[in-house]
Amino acid sequence: MATFEEFLKVAEISLKDKTSHKRMDEIIHIMREYHVLRGLTPERAVEVLQALGPTYVKIGQLASNRSDLLPKAYCDAFERLRDDANPMAFDQVIEQIDRAYGKSWHEVFASIDPKPLGAASIAQVHRAALLDGTTVAVKVRRPGVAESMAEDIMLMKHLLALGEFASNAHRDMLLSLEGFVEEIERTTANEVDFTQELGNLVRFHGELANEEGVTSPVAYPAYSTESVLVMEFVQGVEISDTAALRSRGIDVDALAGRVCQSYVTQVLDNGFFHADPHPGNILVRDGEVVWIDLGMVGTLTVSERMLVGKAFTAVATGNAYLLKEAVMGLVRATGPVDHGALLASLSRLLAKYSTAELEEINVGTVLTEVIEVLRDQNMVMTSSVTMLARGFVTLEGVIAQISPSTSVIEIVSKHVIAQQGDPKMLGTRVLDLVVSSAASVEALAKLPTQLSNTLEMVDRGQIKVNGSVDVSSRILATAYASVGRLSLALLSAGLFIGSSIVCTTAMQPRFLDVPLLGVLGYLGAFVLGGYTVFRIMVSRHRLLNDEEPR
Repeated sequence: MATFEEFLKVAEISLKDKTSHKRMDEIIHIMREYHVLRGLTPERAVEVLQALGPTYVKIGQLASNRSDLLPKAYCDAFERLRDDANPMAFDQVIEQIDRAYGKSWHEVFASIDPKPLGAASIAQVHRAALLDGTTVAVKVRRPGVAESMAEDIMLMKHLLALGEFASNAHRDMLLSLEGFVEEIERTTANEVDFTQELGNLVRFHGELANEEGVTSPVAYPAYSTESVLVMEFVQGVEISDTAALRSRGIDVDALAGRVCQSYVTQVLDNGFFHADPHPGNILVRDGEVVWIDLGMVGTLTVSERMLVGKAFTAVATGNAYLLKEAVMGLVRATGPVDHGALLASLSRLLAKYSTAELEEINVGTVLTEVIEVLRDQNMVMTSSVTMLARGFVTLEGVIAQISPSTSVIEIVSKHVIAQQGDPKMLGTRVLDLVVSSAASVEALAKLPTQLSNTLEMVDRGQIKVNGSVDVSSRILATAYASVGRLSLALLSAGLFIGSSIVCTTAMQPRFLDVPLLGVLGYLGAFVLGGYTVFRIMVSRHRLLNDEEPR
């Protein structure tokens, strides 16, 4: 039975949707023309997607990375959709440029090469010269592409809403498709608005400034608009053309390592990464790596970067508990979660790689499998992490092609280890420790009240416990002693943290230019800590000698 909320969803989309009927007729006509129901070869599937328009070309591009879902022949064929599009006529390109600037292109450029450097479903690129003679690349959006893609996405939303309203039978599949449509909407909205890519270019170029031998094109904001993007012209060799690279005396293995290191730095240090690192977007110019086409990028917050790093460490060490702890901070629940089943599934997943050498593990593949495990448990990864998984799948495919001996997971592991000693990350980790310690002290302070309330409820008959448990006095004594030492340890930690905070203030009186209260706090923390360690050693000695614990 459909819910009232689902009914409202269908009604809202129907009111917004003014063009789906006409577009559906066009799609059905194309399907009949290509005899889709009779089956499609990979080459024929590419032709159908191109005929359906830029939205479906984008779907094919996304699907080309999903070799876990589609046969390899189809993934290979869909790769051609990245840059295998029919180019616009040059007159149409000039018309688009004039419309974007509101004046003749001659007032901006000295010349524009009629032959495109590349043509894709959304835009094509031409070489040009500014009035001062600077050689640039001009990216021009196809006319009507933004409106066409918006219509297609609205149609998909309409069909999904009707599917949810009509039946609950395939709820999980519909939710998965809904997430896929949302991802397409998000990525296409960024790609058709060139001001987004302009901002990406500016930021990305700045982020790479400190990386030796790695860069990206310089943007020209003064000449860029929503539909025209002007950037530095980069002439180089695609990273997949190993023969051309070797003929120029370039060490391909070292180059592959530099590309991997750059990508890991983008993800774990900058939190701003290229989300489409296929070979056409990684050029080599005079031995320098140049990342181009910043239409698709991913962003990670500081906390997300720490969690992703923790997840990488968990995969490398086979630690299912650490992996679960990391991914729980990167997901949103769409239903009930069975944490025991989740841990078991992650353990089985990591067990598959337990006998493999570190360099044999593919980061992207593992992340994709983790995402599937989470989906089975009604959890969805954040869009940035999904883009990251897809990016690693693509990058590892590139690296495997040019330098099979280069291990991405090994580079990731070394980077995470080095990051642990980075002073920049020390403050974040200290803050995390302080927050955790404060939470522990707060929980300990609440424990007597909670215990008292529970006992009072038992006394009133509000809680009934039936059963008989025979616990020896030795176990009880050990438990009491352990709780006491734990309390002392927490108090010692609390004193230490509190004294550290006090020492940063100008509180009077002072001793050796340090607040006296902070000094006394440190002294108390040291005494309590030393006493706790002493009691633990005494208890261990008594335990080894089979004596009663104290």
